[in-house]
This record gives sequence, C-alpha cells and structure tokens, in this order.
Amino acid sequence: MMMFTQGMKKIETSPQPDTCVIWLHGLGAGADDFIPAVPYLKLPESAKVRFLFPQAPNRPVTINGGWEMPAWYDILKMLPEREIVPEHLKDAAKGLHDLTQQQIAEGISEDRIFWIGFSQGGAVVLEASLNGARYADEKGEVVKPAATLALSTYQALPVEDVHPQLNKMVFWHGHGSQDDVVPFTMGRKAATLTEEQAGESQWHPYPMAHEVCVAELEAIGSFIQLTLEQQG
Repeated sequence: MMMFTQGMKKIETSPQPDTCVIWLHGLGAGADDFIPAVPYLKLPESAKVRFLFPQAPNRPVTINGGWEMPAWYDILKMLPEREIVPEHLKDAAKGLHDLTQQQIAEGISEDRIFWIGFSQGGAVVLEASLNGARYADEKGEVVKPAATLALSTYQALPVEDVHPQLNKMVFWHGHGSQDDVVPFTMGRKAATLTEEQAGESQWHPYPMAHEVCVAELEAIGSFIQLTLEQQG
C-alpha cells in the first residue's frame, strides 16, 4: 500500500468522518489534482466525509518517450485500445483494496466508501471493482464499495477474476463527447460492460474534452448524497 499512502493528500469535513471518498488522478497528474473539485460536489455541511487523494508513483511511460512521470501503470501502445503492463495496474488495484480495508478498520462502513478515478485512475477503480476476486484479503473477503465512479476512462484488462458481488455493485460513468485522449467509444464500452454485469450502471456523457466539468462534478455530488440517503 506504500504507493498509495506516500504523498497521499487528505481532506476531512468533520473530525469524525463516517464516509470516505478515494479519488485517483490521471497520468502525469498528482494527488492534489482533484482537491479543487471538492467544493463543486456541493455536499451538505452535515456530510462527514474523508477525502483521500493517493499519489501514483513516478515511473517511465513508454508512450511518452520513456519519460518518468506519475503513472499508475506503464502504457506501451495506444491502438486506440491500450496495451499496458498488467502487473502495474494490478498492484494499483491491490493498493486501493488495501487502503479501503484500512478505512474500514478505522470505523468507516464499507457501504459508505466511494471509489472515483479519472483516466488512468479510472482504469484502476474499474479493475479493482470488476476483477475484485483477485484482491481478496487473507480471510478471502473482498471489498465492495458503495459505488465506483469511472471518469473519462476505459477498461484496461479483461474480466477474469470476477468480483463475487459484481451483480450487486453500482457504477457511475462520465465521459466527454469530445475527448481526444480516451475516445468516447472506449468509455461507452466500459459502461456497456457494467450495464450488463453490475447491479446498477449509469452513463453520463458531457460536451467536453478529456477533463471534468462543473455539471459533472455537481452530478457526482448529487449521486453520492442520494446513495448515502438511500442507505438511511
């Protein structure tokens, strides 16, 4: 879990948070990339939320000429389907599971933990969710977050070690219709998979490029709040 805790940023809206949002940045960005997005979620003042923003390790990225930069995994080719180093992605997904287990051990209920990932970070949260059986703990238990939010991203690896509760999991996909980095079709393909296999899947296109917009952030905040309210 070292790759997640080293350089990780944290924001808490209450001294005793009962909800946790773990938000993973994209290629070349950093742990503070989405901190400015928090106010746009417009979560109520009563919300007791711990936001965790892990930092990807620096590593050479093949498609960028081997330059070192923050990356959850190396990308070897863009076809446009990505050819990646699977072990890097699996390590990141395992780190996400371990960090989530730590939050549960600190008293935050599993069904009040949300995974959000943008671009490469989105591929990590999708891998951790879809192939959850790979990341069971020593007791064979697998984390099931309240929801997985995949932003401007894609499914990077086949679903082979299916999460044992995939048919009960909730997914929220957002993607820009003018995305020139991760093609719109790749995002839609990932959403189609979760629509077919998960308990609930939402698809939200936005007229934007490879980014997030205010309307998307507000929709994410409303989704998180509604999910928490439905839990009672």
